[in-house]
Amino acid sequence: MRFNIYDNILWEIIILLFSALFILNWWAHGYWKRRNVYSLPTEFIFGNIREIIMNPKVMGIIFRNFYEKYKQHKMVGFYCFYKPMLFVRDPEIIKRILATDFNCFSNNGFTVDKNIDPFIGYNPFTAKTIPLWKELRSIQATNLTALKLKEVVPGIVKIGEFMNEFIKNKKNQPISVFDITTRAAIDSAILFGFGIEPKSFTDSEFSFMKYGTVEHLFSTNYMNTISSFFLPSLSKIFNSRITSKAAEDFFISMTKTNIEHRKTTKITRGDLFDTILKLNKKKLEQGDKAYSNLEMSAHCATFYLDATVTSATVSTFLLLELATHQDIQEKLRREIFLVGKKPEDFDFDKINGIPYLQMVFDESIRIHSPVTVLTRSCTKDTVIEDVKISKGTKVFISSLALHYDPEYYPEPEKFDPERFSENNKESMTKYTFLPFGEGPRICVGLKYGNLFVKTLIAFILLKYRILPTYDQNKVLHDYENFLLVPKSDATIKFEEL
Repeated sequence: MRFNIYDNILWEIIILLFSALFILNWWAHGYWKRRNVYSLPTEFIFGNIREIIMNPKVMGIIFRNFYEKYKQHKMVGFYCFYKPMLFVRDPEIIKRILATDFNCFSNNGFTVDKNIDPFIGYNPFTAKTIPLWKELRSIQATNLTALKLKEVVPGIVKIGEFMNEFIKNKKNQPISVFDITTRAAIDSAILFGFGIEPKSFTDSEFSFMKYGTVEHLFSTNYMNTISSFFLPSLSKIFNSRITSKAAEDFFISMTKTNIEHRKTTKITRGDLFDTILKLNKKKLEQGDKAYSNLEMSAHCATFYLDATVTSATVSTFLLLELATHQDIQEKLRREIFLVGKKPEDFDFDKINGIPYLQMVFDESIRIHSPVTVLTRSCTKDTVIEDVKISKGTKVFISSLALHYDPEYYPEPEKFDPERFSENNKESMTKYTFLPFGEGPRICVGLKYGNLFVKTLIAFILLKYRILPTYDQNKVLHDYENFLLVPKSDATIKFEEL
């Protein structure tokens, strides 16, 4: 009899617990309904996170599917277990989140613990709080003024000589596009940012080619990306990181050696190293704590990552598009030849004074935007279109989906630089072109990346015709990475003019 009583009590407790869990689930997953926002159909406990975790695609593809499936809704709610999140597809609301209401959405929703992964944690991209973001951003911005960017073009003239010799040695064989653009991007970044002589094309044992390429820089996998977007506690539990420990050790050693050399020789180059040394001196004079070796290395790595990975990716896709579209390539070459016949004829102003070059750049980065998702975290309660968005809510925007929306870009799969002519840009819907983000947190390296890519392309077209070596209908995107990058087997041929 006693056994039956305890047995009944146990069943009652189990039923009570399940009932409580069911009520909790019903209440938590009704959060957006109570705020009059359509939300995705949910699963018990998981909400919508299981679908996202079990779908190992680049994050932008997942949100692009959301965008296309729920066209009738300006905002769509979803859940990471019981945590409400918001997906936004309306340009006017996007404008408010990225710019107008910046003070309410000042934090990036991509979370990294700087104690575990300092190189990403000290990047202004992930910085939380406006004061910290401003401090980290200013370190990079100081080195990217228009006056300093004028040094980029002469540097690429020098790098171009090494690149031409490298191409000649391939004897008209197909060349990996990502390999050649990565070498050029590395050489430009270290010359401009660190004052280090470029050797990526000439030295097979060059340390930056050993430790500073995409495959060596990152140890990221799909679960690292998921944790940074949705479950940051997992990174702490598993001590997972996006940048590799080997790359971190390399940058710490490189930074320490270079800064000590600057102090000993009293050499000044006006580059990023000089900026950091001046900031450290100012901090000490004000009685503040100077940057540690790790922090200084992270600041150097921030510029390097922005200047190499993204620039190489954008350059690769642009060259592949030019190889496929010979008519556009020839038109661009004619425009370039109107300005100069050899690299030495060009400077900062002349590169930026070729409208069609900018149009080709913009169209390529529309189709192949490396950053496919923008995310912000609400920092204070606010109301948008009668919807209350509470502090701590993460908001997601799919730049990839916007760039492929036929409402804004007719025949979106077509490579058509004329979309970005001056006349057409005037009629373009604002906040539907977001390759570098928008608003105060727009990518700090935008101007450098833009200039590097356009200069590299211009100098290549002065000397070579770019020819395709691949199936033009082949998918060129590698969907297994956090960034939308080209597949490593994409090649082209360089035919000397």
